[in-house]
Amino acid sequence: MFCRYSDIIVHRLLAVAINADTSYPQLLDKRKTQALCNNLNYRHKMGQYAGRASVALHTQIFFKDKILDEEGYILFVRKNALQVLIPRYGLEGTIYLRDNKTSQGPFSFSEEDGSQTAEKVVLHVFDKVIVQISIDKSNIQHQKLQLKLVEPVVPGFSVTPAQKNGQVLQSAGVEQPPKKKSKTK
Repeated sequence: MFCRYSDIIVHRLLAVAINADTSYPQLLDKRKTQALCNNLNYRHKMGQYAGRASVALHTQIFFKDKILDEEGYILFVRKNALQVLIPRYGLEGTIYLRDNKTSQGPFSFSEEDGSQTAEKVVLHVFDKVIVQISIDKSNIQHQKLQLKLVEPVVPGFSVTPAQKNGQVLQSAGVEQPPKKKSKTK
């Protein structure tokens, strides 16, 4: 059985509160207990940050020299962006619909139904889209995942597909591993 130190402290305090056990005097000192809790919370928060940073690093390493087209689903529709979930990789990313706050772009936002419209294309929450995944290397110290809309096609906004006949186009000439052979019966 695995117990965290914080759980042990809480159980000891509960046992003392219901007179099921006795404790040592430092555990009942409010200031020392508060300092202990602050330290545990700080370490937990730092562990969370380290985990997120590790995921971000390994995501960047995986997509470093790749440009992939993947299926995604719109999670949120914002005034200037679409939040997209890519189930294959467990990623969530943003497709920005405007360059900055002053530029207009081809999309118009409808607050009443929470959609973005460009010409005849209307995008709602849970709509299926095809996105192009790559790494934005414009700032070498802050490289980040970049998503671009492939389908539905919006003239002047959507990008052309990166994949042709199931082959992944890669920017640095790194070859993909051979596909597995399908089983025959």
